[in-house]
Amino acid sequence: MLTAASTALSTAGGLAGASAEKTASVNNYKRQLKIRSIEWDRSRAMYGQKVSEANEQLDENFMAASRGFAAEQTQLNDLYNQASVSLQNDFVKIAEKSKYYGSGKTADRLAARDMAAFGRSQALLASNLVRAGESYDNDVANIRQQLKTAQRKTVAPVMFKPQPGLPPVKPNTDMTGANLSFIGGMIDTGISTHKAYKDYKGN
Repeated sequence: MLTAASTALSTAGGLAGASAEKTASVNNYKRQLKIRSIEWDRSRAMYGQKVSEANEQLDENFMAASRGFAAEQTQLNDLYNQASVSLQNDFVKIAEKSKYYGSGKTADRLAARDMAAFGRSQALLASNLVRAGESYDNDVANIRQQLKTAQRKTVAPVMFKPQPGLPPVKPNTDMTGANLSFIGGMIDTGISTHKAYKDYKGN
């Protein structure tokens, strides 16, 4: 009888232990889900902050490039304006000088000399303007390339959105096996108890 009682207690204890183990697994699963949720929220918040900072940096990059473009254009415009003023001044000087040349071969020779000098001056001026235009194109291309490089560098850290981590493995909460084992154990205990009782009565 005592053996049967001990077996019954052991069977009940086994069922309780299985239930406690399942409960602990479920609690651990819930805790892991909560940690995963917290980490996911943190990752999204950090990504959102990085996106905001990247947008600000993109605007700053564009504004810096715009200032560079404007400065190059202003410098080229100034050179063309200076060339225009120089052309007008040289032309006025020739016109003023021609008033005092009079006529004849000497006057023609002086006028030809001044026109030749004027032509050389304009050729040099035109050459300088061509080089200035080439320099402008080169500088603008460099600014554009620097802008592209800066934009790519700024976008790189936020190019890929964060993804949530893998979820924890869901625990097996099925108690069918443990319950069947408990029932089987209790039936065996009952049979053993009944047999022991009969043996006891027979004596």
